[in-house]
Amino acid sequence: MKAATRKILSLVLALAALAVNLSVIREAKAASWVTNGPMTAARDLHTATLLPDGQVLVAGGENGGVLSSAELFDPATGTCTVTGSLTTARKNHTATLLPNGQVLVAGGIDSNYNNLSSAELYDPVSGTWTATGPLTTARYLHTATLLPNGQVLVTGGVDNNDNALSSAELYDPATGTWTATGSLTTARYFHTATLLPTGQVLVAGGEDSNFNALSSTELYDPASEMWTTTTNSLTTARWSHTATLLPNGQLLVAGGQNGGVLSSAELYDPSNETWTATGPLTTAREWQTATLLPNGQVLMAGGYDGNNPLSSAEMYDPASGTWTTTNSLTTARWSHTATLLPNGQVLVGGGDNGPFPNLGYLSSTELYDPAINPATGTWTVTGALNTARWEHTATLLPDGRMLVAGGSNTGGYLSNAEIYDPSSGMWTTTGALNTARSIHTATLLPNGTILVAGGEGDSGYLTSTELYDPVSGTWTNTSSLNVARYQHTATLLSDGRVLVAGGFNGTSGPLSSAELYDPATGIWSVTGSLNVPRDLHTAILLANGKVLVAGGQNNDGELSSAELFDPGTGIWIETGQLNIPRDSHTATLLPNGNVLASGGYNEINGSLTDAEQYTAATGTWTVTGALNTARYAHTATLLLNGKVLVAGGVVATNTAELFDPATSTWTVTGEPNVARYLHTETLLLDGEALIAGGYGSSGITNSAELYDIGLGYTNTSQPQITAITSPLYLGGSLVVTGAQFRGVAEGSCGNTQDSPADYPLVQLRSIESGQTVFLSSTNWSTNLFTSLPVWNFPPGYALATVFVNGVQSTSSVVNISVSVPTAPTLTGAQILDDGSFQFAFTNTVGALFGVLATTNLSLPLTNWTALGGVTEISPGQFQFTDPQATNCSQRFYLIRSQ
Repeated sequence: MKAATRKILSLVLALAALAVNLSVIREAKAASWVTNGPMTAARDLHTATLLPDGQVLVAGGENGGVLSSAELFDPATGTCTVTGSLTTARKNHTATLLPNGQVLVAGGIDSNYNNLSSAELYDPVSGTWTATGPLTTARYLHTATLLPNGQVLVTGGVDNNDNALSSAELYDPATGTWTATGSLTTARYFHTATLLPTGQVLVAGGEDSNFNALSSTELYDPASEMWTTTTNSLTTARWSHTATLLPNGQLLVAGGQNGGVLSSAELYDPSNETWTATGPLTTAREWQTATLLPNGQVLMAGGYDGNNPLSSAEMYDPASGTWTTTNSLTTARWSHTATLLPNGQVLVGGGDNGPFPNLGYLSSTELYDPAINPATGTWTVTGALNTARWEHTATLLPDGRMLVAGGSNTGGYLSNAEIYDPSSGMWTTTGALNTARSIHTATLLPNGTILVAGGEGDSGYLTSTELYDPVSGTWTNTSSLNVARYQHTATLLSDGRVLVAGGFNGTSGPLSSAELYDPATGIWSVTGSLNVPRDLHTAILLANGKVLVAGGQNNDGELSSAELFDPGTGIWIETGQLNIPRDSHTATLLPNGNVLASGGYNEINGSLTDAEQYTAATGTWTVTGALNTARYAHTATLLLNGKVLVAGGVVATNTAELFDPATSTWTVTGEPNVARYLHTETLLLDGEALIAGGYGSSGITNSAELYDIGLGYTNTSQPQITAITSPLYLGGSLVVTGAQFRGVAEGSCGNTQDSPADYPLVQLRSIESGQTVFLSSTNWSTNLFTSLPVWNFPPGYALATVFVNGVQSTSSVVNISVSVPTAPTLTGAQILDDGSFQFAFTNTVGALFGVLATTNLSLPLTNWTALGGVTEISPGQFQFTDPQATNCSQRFYLIRSQ
C-alpha cells in the first residue's frame, strides 16, 4: 500500500526524477489529415457553411439524385447529425451566412434537373428552413458574395436554356427580396467571385455559352452597382479554378480547366490591376478546394486531374511564391467542400472519388490539422518565480494576471504569493497568506476574490481558509472548514457556492465528508458525504450543474468508483465506474460536455497511459486514445482551440501532448524546456498556457514557461476586442465591439465550393469549470457582434474570445451573473401517464431552484425531503418532475432558490 499522502514524491520519485532521460516515449501516430465520423448522407455538389455556433451546416447536393437533406458537423465531437431538410432539393446552389446568423441558400438544380429561382433561409436556433423571396432569374453554377453592407451579390451562372448568364442581383436580408443590379460585361459560369479589401468584388475566368474558357476579369462596385473590365486579364484562361485572397491583399488564382487540367497559378494585384504568374502547382487539378490558413499559407486539397480524383494536397507560401506537397488526403476526392474551422483546422467533406462519369459519392469527412506532423507547438521560457515552489495553486485573475499562492520548497511550507503579468513576463510579490500551506485549493469566486482552503502547514492538516482581494493585494481569514483536509477538491457551483469534497486527514485518513462555502455569509456548512472516502481524486462541474468526482485512493487502494453531487439535494449518487482505477490523474471538461480522465497512477500498472471519457447522458466511461507517455501528477488544460494540453508528470518528464476530442487521439507537441511534476498550468488571455514551478530533475524549480499552439498568425491579423458586456446577466445578449471582425475575405476558395470563414465567432469559456460554448448571433459586422440571449452557462468569470478565419483575439474577461429570482407561480401542473407529478414555472434566466417535499405540513422544513434541482428547459422556463409521487396519495412541495 503506497503512502496516503503521496509524500513518496519527495522520496522514491526524487530518485526517479534522475532517470528522466531513460524514460521511453512512444512515437505519436500523427498525421496532418485525420478521418472523422462520416456525414449522414453521401453527397457532392453540396454546400458547407460555418455557423456562428461553430458547427458546419452541410446542405443539398447529389447522390444519384438531388438531395434536400441537411446535416450539422460538430467540431467538438467530430460527428454529423441530421437537421431540418431544405424545402426544395437542390445541387449546384450557393449558401451564404447572413449577419443575422441565418443561412441563405439560393438557386441550383432541382430533382427534375430544372434550374431554380427559389431561395430559402436556415435558422440555426430552430434548425428549420423557410422560403424567402425568389431570385429574379433561375440559375445554377453561379457565385454568391456577402457585401460589407450585408447584402448578397449573386453573379452569372447557367440559365434554363443552358446558356451562361451575365445578369447579377442583390438580396436584401431586411426585406427578403432580390433586385437586379448591373450586369457582367461577359456572361459566365464556373467562375470565381472574391470580395476585395476595397469593398469591390472581382470576378475571374469561367466558361461561356460555347464552352470556351475565359481569361477576362471584371470588378463590381457596390456604390455604383456597375461592372468594369479590369485593365488586364488572366494570363491563362480557366474555369473550375480557385481564387483565394491573401493577407497582403493580392488574389491567388490556381488550377482549373482550359482544354486540359491546369497546374498554372497567378496573382492579381488590386493596386494596378495586373496579373502575374507565380509558382505552378506540383499537380495539375480542377474541382479542388483552396483554403487560407491562419499562418497566411494556402492549402490546396484534392480535385480532379482529368482522369482520376486526387488525394494529394499542397501548400502555397506567399513569401516564396512556391508550392510544396503536404500529407495527402486519406480519400481521393473532387467536387467536395472545405471549411476553415475556428481552431485553424480544415474540414473536408463529401465529393466524388470515382472518375467521370462513374461517380462514387462520398460521405466521409476528414480534418487537416496544421498543428501536427510536424508539431508546431512551442514552449518559451518566461520570467522565473521569485520563489521556487511546488504543490502550490495558480489562479487566473479577472484582470488577466495570474496569482500563485503557497506551496512548499526545501525551506518548508510557503505563505508567500506572487503575480505574473503577461504584458511584462515578470512576477511580482503580493500580500502573503496568513497561513503557510501546500496542497490546498484555490477558487475564483464570482465576486472576484480567491478562496483558498485547507492544505498542509506547519501545524499539520489545516481547517483554515482565507480570501485574496486582487484590488488590495491582501488576504483575510474567513470561517474555517469543519474538517481539516488536504488533497481534496474544491468546485465552484452554479449558485456561487464552493463544494469541498474528500481529501486526507492524518487522524481520519481518506475522507468522505463534504462541505459548502457560501460567499454571501462566509460560512462553511456540512453537506452530504461521499459514498466512498477518497483523496487524490478529481472533481468537475458538469453542464447540468452536478459535480462529478472520480477515482482517487483510500485505504483499499486506488479507486475506479465515481459519483455525482446534486446541489439541489446535497446528496451523492454513484455513477458509472472508471475502466481503470487511478489517482493523481487529471479531469477536463471537453467542449462536447464529456469529461476526459487522463493518466494517473495505480499500484498494479504504475504510471498510466490510459485515458477515458465520461458521458453525462449515459453515466458511463468509455476508453479513448492512450497517452503517448505514461504520467501522473501532471497538468491538463483545455486550450481555446478545443484541444487538451497535457504537460509534465512523474517521472519529471519534459514531454507534452495534445488530445483532440473530435478524433479521440493524442499527438506529441513541443517539449517543455524543464521537466517537472506537481506544477501548475494556467490558460492566459492570449491563448497561451503558462506552467510554473514544480519538481524538476534538479529539484524544486522556480522556472516558468509559455506554450503556444503555433498556428503562425501575426498580431496584425488578429481581431481586437475594445469593449464587451460585463457583467453579463443570464438572459441578456453579449455585445462585443472591436476591430477586424471581418477578416481576409472568405478564407477559402471563391468558387461554388466556397465555404467562407471571414466573420466573427465568439466563444465563452468558464474560467473555473472550463465549460465552453460558441454564441449564436443576431447581428455582426466588421466591428460588432451581438449574441442571442445567453443562458445555461455557469455564473462566474469567463473568457470571451473572437475567432475570425481561424485567428483568435486576445480574450476579454466577462462576469456572468444571475438576476435576483422572483417568487415562482406554478403553471402546467399535471399527473403524467406513469403516475409522476410535473409542474412548471417561469422565472429569472439562470436562477437555480431546489424542491422539497413532504406528506405532513406540520413537519419542520429540516424534516422535508430534498427531491433535487429544477431543470431550466429554455431561457427562464423551468420544469420539475417528481417520479416518487406515484407512491403518495397526497404530497406538498416547496420551491426554494439556491
